[in-house]
Parts: sequence; structure tokens; C-alpha cells
Amino acid sequence: MTIFLYNGELSYSYADLLEAVCMDDYVPLLKTHDIFRYFSNLIKALVNNKPLVLLDSDLSLSELGGISEEKVNIVEKLQTRKFFSMDEVVKALQQSASEITIFTSGTTGQPKKVIHSVQSLSRSVRCGERYWGQVWAYAYNPTHMAGLQVFFQAFENQNTLVNVFGLGRNEVYNLIEKYSVTHISATPTFYRLLLPLEKEYSSVQRITLGGEKSDQCLYDAIHSIFPLAKINNIYASTEAGSLFAAKGDCFQIPASIRDKFMVVDDELLIHRSLLGCSESFSFDGDYYHSNDLVEWVNQQEGIFKFRSRKNELINVGGYKVNPGEVELVINAIEGIRQSLVYGRYNSVLGNILCADIQLEDGALLKEVDIRRQLRDKLQDFKIPRRIKFVETFTLTRTGKLKRL
Repeated sequence: MTIFLYNGELSYSYADLLEAVCMDDYVPLLKTHDIFRYFSNLIKALVNNKPLVLLDSDLSLSELGGISEEKVNIVEKLQTRKFFSMDEVVKALQQSASEITIFTSGTTGQPKKVIHSVQSLSRSVRCGERYWGQVWAYAYNPTHMAGLQVFFQAFENQNTLVNVFGLGRNEVYNLIEKYSVTHISATPTFYRLLLPLEKEYSSVQRITLGGEKSDQCLYDAIHSIFPLAKINNIYASTEAGSLFAAKGDCFQIPASIRDKFMVVDDELLIHRSLLGCSESFSFDGDYYHSNDLVEWVNQQEGIFKFRSRKNELINVGGYKVNPGEVELVINAIEGIRQSLVYGRYNSVLGNILCADIQLEDGALLKEVDIRRQLRDKLQDFKIPRRIKFVETFTLTRTGKLKRL
């Protein structure tokens, strides 16, 4: 029987999963560190058309958004359907009428609840023989949009998941090699933590990135580590699910849904028909403000690039600075693994630009070296006034850099 999940020293087959799914209870609000229990509870709820609220294992009381703490981890009895094969389970899941409540996972702000159906969460799933036998490095938080999308893609094709979320660089590489991982989907931050190249991993066939802005330097670095892998960039959001894919930093809106998007004052607006449900949504007519700033590459063909998040622009002396743009230039400097650019209040300039920088192991760069290289590539007001070297960065629950 195919292995469903490798998690540390533990492994669970699809036979183990089938047995768990056929048990006659489930937890509508489950909060657990046990990823197999989480997945089996999720599947059990969906195949029985039961509602489910997905909670992070470290979610605090202040983040529960009106959910009573007394209801968390309370078991409910089910008159569950009995399944005799995973094929039956997969089919039942695909036809589920359940409502799934998830929380937003941005780099700033209080989490908000969004309600989805299985159909909206699995919009991008592809099934068939060509997808059989894949082994996925599971590098996302399972309770959030990106983690759910990887789960549905793998589960509906009865693939194997190898949990690498939150693990260190060497542990990730050891698991990729041990289980001959074929597919990885993760944030750009995750891939940058794998740098620099020490060894090629030829088992990996496909790499996808999502959740943060990426760049050609990162694509080149990934290609050097996984030389046989095709690389795709995915745009998805908690509000809308997966919408676009790209082979570089240019996204194309599919012709079939091109009329569901507008760009107003450089901001991407999404039609309400593509969204889940949330009381926190604010619409402009029938359109939702995504807060993503874009620039057209070919408007007629629906091709664009992402510039930044609208709420992340920093006012420096009257200039609007995109921290992502500055980070891309810093990250391209040899010896730098990752950077975080942010503003600090200044009574004269409004803000001064600061940068935390993580060097690659063994790199001997000094602040003066970095400034010299930045002067050749950035306008003066975009060069950080304060540079601090750090060993690690604080990440969000979904593995993105946490914006200050």
C-alpha cells in the first residue's frame, strides 16, 4: 500500500488513512500538532459533508475571531459512510458540500476568517495517470491556502507527502534524498534558506513558488540545485484560492476568466464570483481590492508582473519605496542569502529605510561592501540607512518573512 505521509520517524499508509476516515467521530474545531490526525479529520469531515474550521496549532485565544475556546477539540459523533477503498474516499471528497473556514495568513495584521468550498480550494487540482507516483515535499502550513492546495493535489492522486515544514536546511535535503522527492511547492523564503548550492538533487521534477515575490536570481539558484526540475510561479490568496501560474515573473490571466479582473490605480481587483465568503471583504461594486500592485506587460493578452503589496510601500522623504524591489537587489549580491527591508519612523523623513541581512555560511561581506554595490543599482533614497546582520528571520505561520 502506498505511503500517504512521512512525518519525522513516523509513516502512515493509505490503508492507515482509510481506517482513520471510517471512524465514527470528528472534531469540527481541531487544534493539534499531529499532522496525520489533522489530515484524517479534514478528510473525514469533507466526505461526510460536515463543516470544519481549520485552526493553527499555535493559534492564540485573541486570534480565534469569536470562536468559543470551549468548542475547540470537542469530538462529535458521526453516522459516517463506510468506505472500502481510497478511490471511494477521493470521489466522495471531490463531491463534498462541506464549508471549510480558514484564516488569512498575511505578513501583517490580524487573521480574518474566509469560508471556502472543496471546489474553490481545489480549483487548480489536476488528476490522471501522469500525476500518479509523485512524492511531494510538504513545505507549507497545512491549515492555510497553499498547504491545502498541495494536499488536495497530492491526495486526489494518492501521492506521498513528506513533511518538511519548519525543518532546517540539512534536514530538508536529507528527506528529499531519502524519499526521492519529485515535487516541491514552497515560499521563496523556503528556497532561499536552502542556499547555497552544495549538491544537485536530480529526483525533483517540478518546483513551484508562491506567497511572496520572487526573482530571476532565485530561479537560477533553484535550477542549480534541482537541475531537472521545471519551475512555476503560482499566485494564490486565502480569499480566492489559486488563480494564475507563471514560468517566470510574468503572470497571465487565463482567457476564460479575464473578464473577472480589473486594474485600477495599479491595484489588481478580483470579481466576487472567484472569492470565498467573509464578513471582512470590502467590495467596490462587484470587485474586491486585492491590495496587490501590478504592472501590465501586455494588457491585451492579460500578462502582468507583481510589484508589491499596497500596504507595504514605505514613505521615505516623500518617495514611495517598494521594499520588495530593494530586497531583490540586496539578495542578488553574492554571499547574501536573504534580506528584509522595512521603515522606521523619522521626524524629518517620515521613515528611514532599514535592512536586516542574513549572509550565506562563510560569507565575509561587510556593510561597506553592500553599500558600494547598492549605489550602482539603486537611487539614493532606496538605499537603507541602517543595515543589521542577523542569524535568522522571524517567519509567519505560513513560512513567509514576517514584515515589521
